Amino acid sequence: MSQKPATTTCAPRKRKPKSPVKALVIAALCCLTALAVILSNDPTLLSWNKAWPGLIRPLLRMLGFLGIGLIVGIAVEGMGWAPLLATLVRPVMKFGNLKDESGAAFTTAFFSGTAANTMLMTFWKEEKISLQEMKLSYLINTGLPVFLLHLPTTFFIIVPMTRTAGIIYLSLNGAAALLRTLLLLIWTRITLAPQAKVTQTEEARANRTTSAAKIMRAFKKRFTRICTITAPVYFLIYALNQAGMFEYLRTAAAGWVTSAYLPVEAVSVVVFAVAAEFTTGIAAAGALLDGGALTTSQLVLALVLGTIVATPIRALRHQLPSQTGVFSFKIGFPMLLTSQALRISSLILVTALYLWFAG
Repeated sequence: MSQKPATTTCAPRKRKPKSPVKALVIAALCCLTALAVILSNDPTLLSWNKAWPGLIRPLLRMLGFLGIGLIVGIAVEGMGWAPLLATLVRPVMKFGNLKDESGAAFTTAFFSGTAANTMLMTFWKEEKISLQEMKLSYLINTGLPVFLLHLPTTFFIIVPMTRTAGIIYLSLNGAAALLRTLLLLIWTRITLAPQAKVTQTEEARANRTTSAAKIMRAFKKRFTRICTITAPVYFLIYALNQAGMFEYLRTAAAGWVTSAYLPVEAVSVVVFAVAAEFTTGIAAAGALLDGGALTTSQLVLALVLGTIVATPIRALRHQLPSQTGVFSFKIGFPMLLTSQALRISSLILVTALYLWFAG
């Protein structure tokens, strides 16, 4: 009588924990640099009246969202929910040779980019996905999911003030996001190996159940590391912003934007306003349209130029601390730069096509 070969289930190999020394050194350097910048410019920024609304409260809010995203990612991985979350997008993920874990993060990105990022990092640390797949999945998630996540808010700010121009502007951003997502899926299909169909054994199904205690232990360990990096980097960004570095970058970038297609006054007002603060920029754009200083096509181009100027600066101010906390600086910073470069290049492409068709 022939005996069936024994089936062995190999649990994913855990990555060796990294030494905290490097993270602590980076954190200390960020804090010391931030203190030096603040003390040399305005020491009163460290007073409670200024530090609470400008630094502490926003930082606590960011860490809170990071914590929620992290615990969701750990729970999804530990409870084996990735296949369930990936069900709706499985055909898309299959086309891109992406695993269910990437599909779960893609689905989550429509509701929370932070949660999606922490899920990807968790899946990579557990060796559910490769480093290459994690990076590509992150770039895919910053396309259509992020655009649709913010669309309800941006739509009701932009369209009432700028009407047809606002609809065209949002359509261009949506087309650029869709283009990035499709091209990246084609790229993953070319570069990633097709995923073999995995049949789970009873042992694997049993092992995927993780207790709440294990989830909390993993959360505490990961969240401590995230706070160690995110808080000092956020402190440094806060100090540089108060010192006027980002205002200088906005001014310099806006000065590079010249066009014979737009009146000089319109370029300066709209680009500066959009780069500095979104709602103010849209209000300025609407006023220029109502006053006859800009046509609809000119206003669309002005809004796009403002977005291009604002994108890298906003990324550094608002995304860099959380990115380095979740992914580490070595991994997160290049991914952030790549995602912003893809966003700008795709927006330029679809805007050029619009201007060509619009004549």
